[in-house]
Amino acid sequence: MNKINQNQKLGEIVSMFPSSEKTFNKYKIDYCCGGHDTLVEAVNELGISLQPVLNELNHEYEHFISSHVEFKDWRNETATALIDHILDTHHDYTKKELKDLDLLVSKILKVHFEHHSEELLKVHRLFGLLKIELEEHLIKEEENLFPLIEEYDMTKDQTTLDKIKKFVIETESEHDTAGDILRELAKVTHDYQTPRGACTTFKLVYTKLDTLEKDLFRHIYLENSVLFEMLQINIH
Repeated sequence: MNKINQNQKLGEIVSMFPSSEKTFNKYKIDYCCGGHDTLVEAVNELGISLQPVLNELNHEYEHFISSHVEFKDWRNETATALIDHILDTHHDYTKKELKDLDLLVSKILKVHFEHHSEELLKVHRLFGLLKIELEEHLIKEEENLFPLIEEYDMTKDQTTLDKIKKFVIETESEHDTAGDILRELAKVTHDYQTPRGACTTFKLVYTKLDTLEKDLFRHIYLENSVLFEMLQINIH
């Protein structure tokens, strides 16, 4: 059985077995925006030891293989099929959560302002930035990038591919911006840990933000490391 090695790209590892996301999230290894980095590059950048991460990944990989869990390797699907999945699974979810959280973040800021104003003002500001960034980003993907990729998937027209490349550069830059905001949100909220005595709504907001973050990580990974790789676009 092939094992995970230090020179594999993070995105490749997640494609091999999706549950590796848990290990990467645990060590705060950026497999979404940083999916083109190798494992050794990622851990060196973070200043953490390689061997414990590598051992854990291989242990989980062996368990994954022996369990015979069925999963869809999107690298073997068409670009159009992957786009449909991204739209149905991630775009729809993100839009709904942004709408729900917009009301809830404002609510807890008002209710808990007296005791937690410093933290919640930062959360409110960062979430506002994230919401604007993502809403504009999703529209640009749906109206510009995805239709071009679907067209290229059918025609293999070089002119269309050249247009796609320009959008991909912009898209990955926007992914980086969203990733930076998410990292700051996690820092401000102490990895989404609510203060002692927090009310149910306060806990709900942090749980929703945490879940949104994890979904966006997978969403970005699918685009950067799978969809754009299908088109053999290398901008790194």
